[in-house]
Amino acid sequence: MRLTMQTQASPAPSARHTAELRVLLIDDNLADRVHLSWLLRRGLGKQTEILEAEDGASALELLRRERVDLILVDYLLPDMNGLDVLDRLRELPGETATIFLTGQGNEKIAAEAIKRGALDYCVKRDLAWEKLQRAVSQSLSAARMRKHDARMVEQLRSTHLELDHFVRALSHDMSANFMLLDDSFRQLRRSYDPPPATGEFTDFSHVEACLRESKRFVDDLVTLARTGKIQMEPQRVELGELIEEVLFEQAGLLDERGVRVLLALPMPAVYCNPGRVKQVFVNLIRNAVRHGCDDERPEIDIAVIEPPAAEHRSRVWFRIHDNGPGIPEKSHDEIFLPGKRLPAAHQQGTGMGLAIVRKIIEHYGGSIFVDATCQHGAAFIFSLPAA
Repeated sequence: MRLTMQTQASPAPSARHTAELRVLLIDDNLADRVHLSWLLRRGLGKQTEILEAEDGASALELLRRERVDLILVDYLLPDMNGLDVLDRLRELPGETATIFLTGQGNEKIAAEAIKRGALDYCVKRDLAWEKLQRAVSQSLSAARMRKHDARMVEQLRSTHLELDHFVRALSHDMSANFMLLDDSFRQLRRSYDPPPATGEFTDFSHVEACLRESKRFVDDLVTLARTGKIQMEPQRVELGELIEEVLFEQAGLLDERGVRVLLALPMPAVYCNPGRVKQVFVNLIRNAVRHGCDDERPEIDIAVIEPPAAEHRSRVWFRIHDNGPGIPEKSHDEIFLPGKRLPAAHQQGTGMGLAIVRKIIEHYGGSIFVDATCQHGAAFIFSLPAA
């Protein structure tokens, strides 16, 4: 093994730990190594620690034991060429800045070196400090970015695994709790004696509707835990029936606030996933009830409108308008950001409703925005594909 460590004057054992930068030169030409060492120390400072290896095997063995910040590897080596060294370097852990060296310029070899992991390429015959400095600076910066990206990828992978475990556990527990709740409700209804009056029967129906919707949410969560996906497959959806179902399920909230809903029937059919479209209307209606309606005479208007002039007739455009205080123009875009809520919002919430709505609508090629021409209250305009 031909391996040397070049120092200035037998440094103390602690010198290695105080070095600002550790550089490995892989080159069998002594004169070239001396010249490169001189250039590096001249530009990087006397504390730069320079290690030397005369062949690829010695360099790789050293790299398995030592931490190195920068590698300069020559193309021609006694036991292998520099491209082979680059291939072997990729098998080692970590990201080390690597500069590829040749005695004569060769663009084909340079391109291959970059392809195999080198961050820069230099020709030794005309190498001055200015060129080497630029290559060293860029290579070290690129290596730091690679290390940062690798850490981020690992963190994301770890977070994904934790989230996957959490979703699986949560879906299991929610499924078990829902089955218990559903069974308890059915037993309660069967034991109701005498039979429920008309008003009480409606209350039972509302509870059943909410249970069905909750069951759908649990099923979505279970599907997400098993497959990593939410059901988005489109089909023909009769919007008139779907919106009336939403209004029936939200009747408790609407009655509590005394909200009058104007629904312009008939409604067209759209081509989307029914569960996802239902989320759109539930979120927009609940958002209008909780934050948008007038306190004295609350009202929501749901209607189909003419598409903008430039839009194709293959999409259906909707307008959900409330008669509340409206939304400041400066907030028309930011309210669709996850977690963003207006300071004047009356009710507590997560700020995710409108973000979810936009995500669903955009998945089906549509768009949603706040009607800037609305003079009273707030109006949301959005499009969905026609069936």
